[in-house]
Amino acid sequence: MPSNHSSFQQPLQSNNASPYNFQPQPPGTESSVLPRPTLGERMTCIVNASITCISSSPPSSVTASRSSSSHSLVKRNRTFATTTTHSLQGSFYDNAAATAITDATASRARTGASQTQGSSHVRHHSRQDDIAAGEREKGHDRLRLYVFGGFHQYTDAVNNDLYRLDVETMVWEKLIYTKGEPPSKRNDHSASLWGDDRIIIFGGSDERNQYCNDVHILNVRTLTWETPEVTGVIPVGRVKHSATIVDDRLYISGGCLDQEGVSQELLCLDLLTWEWDEPIDFVARYTHTLFEFRNKLFAYGGYNEEMDRTEVIAYMDLETNQVTKVSVSDEIAPNVAAQQFSQVCGRHLVVVISQGLRYELQKFTGGIWTLDLECFQWTKHDDWKILGENHTWHYFSMERDGDQFYLIGDINESDEYFKQILTIDMREYGSFQEPHVSIGQELGRLLQDQMALADFRIICTGTDAQANAAIQVVDPSTDYYPHSDASGDNDMMIDAQPIMVQRIRSQRQTPSSTRANSPQQEPILCHKLILMARWPHFASMVQSGMLEAQTSTLTLPEPYETVKGFIEYLYTDSIEDMSTDTIADLLVMGSMYVMRRLVHLCSAALHQQIDIETVSRIYHRAGLSGQVGLRQRALKFMFRNYGPVSKTIGFRSLPKEALFDFWDSTPEGAVINIAV
Repeated sequence: MPSNHSSFQQPLQSNNASPYNFQPQPPGTESSVLPRPTLGERMTCIVNASITCISSSPPSSVTASRSSSSHSLVKRNRTFATTTTHSLQGSFYDNAAATAITDATASRARTGASQTQGSSHVRHHSRQDDIAAGEREKGHDRLRLYVFGGFHQYTDAVNNDLYRLDVETMVWEKLIYTKGEPPSKRNDHSASLWGDDRIIIFGGSDERNQYCNDVHILNVRTLTWETPEVTGVIPVGRVKHSATIVDDRLYISGGCLDQEGVSQELLCLDLLTWEWDEPIDFVARYTHTLFEFRNKLFAYGGYNEEMDRTEVIAYMDLETNQVTKVSVSDEIAPNVAAQQFSQVCGRHLVVVISQGLRYELQKFTGGIWTLDLECFQWTKHDDWKILGENHTWHYFSMERDGDQFYLIGDINESDEYFKQILTIDMREYGSFQEPHVSIGQELGRLLQDQMALADFRIICTGTDAQANAAIQVVDPSTDYYPHSDASGDNDMMIDAQPIMVQRIRSQRQTPSSTRANSPQQEPILCHKLILMARWPHFASMVQSGMLEAQTSTLTLPEPYETVKGFIEYLYTDSIEDMSTDTIADLLVMGSMYVMRRLVHLCSAALHQQIDIETVSRIYHRAGLSGQVGLRQRALKFMFRNYGPVSKTIGFRSLPKEALFDFWDSTPEGAVINIAV
């Protein structure tokens, strides 16, 4: 890898005058993260427990015992007719959702924005308001894992113990002092997160091997157990079922019944009235994953009534109760006979196979897969080595609106099933939760064509010609994001026509695109009401009585195409048909203005648009906006295609801090293979 900076035709200088700061790789966010050891009192040799991931405030006036306890390690042989290995048992009973962990990326964006120098007064004022609002929203929530029940692998002793892991400190604690009557000892039950602070326990098998059908609630803030009185068509007890909560309704799918085989019912409990509905025929399945996506309930993986693993994905429309079954045949799909951990993340189903297992004289390779639920297309990302070659993972968990996939286990042959945590950042694979669409979408479409009623205008001082000049030739005196000129002498008047939803242009513009030669046009016309409803920065400006609000004119230092795309997003809640250049710039604007949905939409789109010509720009914008996963993916692409990428104008025009970060991120053992 060349390290001689003088090999570039022009000297590289840091854009110190730019209002944006490139954010290098933060410590601890490398793609191959080593497992982290845990401390404190934890379960030993416990399988078939439930594990729930919650981001919540720590409970007050309740203390946890740290007294030592021991489990008998007298080894006994135990076979499972329903599973391949005991580690699989724990994996399918974490079908609970969890609250969103505070987005570290958004936090870094706020920090970078608050430290920016040289920006206009109105922008600085609004950023501070956004930061304060974000901190109020974030509060002091901390991510915790709650483990309940299970049985001892060697003694068969069933328990109803409750443990909690603080993911920040990596310390386990056994929670002894709880209020209310806890559930009976059990395993093979389900635990589902309801709201932000309650766990719903259902079913399982007790210490007398009787199948349970009772419901229990744990309030994690007060550590209080409750047992509601349920009515309606009360179901029989079951084990190895799957559960999820949608709109205050607990759905239970499948499971094994006592002497009645595998259930194909879908049960539904109204959590507001505590009444069970009539069961609905769904699919016979157990030890599977149940999740909701776009008002449909999906059942993935597990075993069918013949005790065979199945590749059929079944889903039910929650409005019509219509059931559809899909068999996805793909050479790169994960093998159904292998051990799988699975959960939904955004529009993707994430499947992790932690180690190769022998099944009918075959070996299966582990790794990380995602299934696009919109087109049912599999993608394989990394092989099993990233999961630790000498580790066995017994459990997994994932927060509801987050993008971290947690594997829990230890080194091979260890009886410490909860000793180490491996975190997989799904953002690196283009999978994350999309924030919900807001009402601004409907308002924008209603008023979009009413430009005769426009009452606000936006002037862009950062011309596309200037922006591309910085890309075509590395000029130390040129910033990609020029500063606003209060005099207006250098303003470029752009496009007085209504903002168009459909743009006729190339999907991917390269640095030599037509953006560099945009003709002079009029300011962008828009509606103050839409901007206030969709843009918190603008609403703060208007409410504070700034001069721009009084004159109905706002000057922005970004290029015209970027601002036009930004306004179009505010109106339509969409970035479809925008060029890669524009989307990359919108990623930075969305991060600066703390607009999470825009950031996620741009990041998801850019994950799909990485190629030789675009990767350098995407890498740079990901660094400016603090998008660690996107930046890491771009880095991998650049390392694998260093020859052609290094010859592109985009790479050679990267600012010095971005190039230094690229070189600092290069693996120590990297070499360039030269064909002789």
